[in-house]
Amino acid sequence: MVTKKNKKSDEAIMVKISDLPLSCPRDNYLKLSHPKIFLPIEKEQDGLIQCPYCSTVYKLDKNQE
Repeated sequence: MVTKKNKKSDEAIMVKISDLPLSCPRDNYLKLSHPKIFLPIEKEQDGLIQCPYCSTVYKLDKNQE
């Protein structure tokens, strides 16, 4: 998956390492009408991943736990 750095990456939801595994939609986030899926953000080199259902962008903060 290629995620381009643009305005969306500036609006990304920050995710801590302690929040992994990452799933969308998040429990404390909007209840969207798509199935719960797991997003392998820890495998992305740039730490960015986009949900294929709702296009929410998540960014992994590797400095925080």
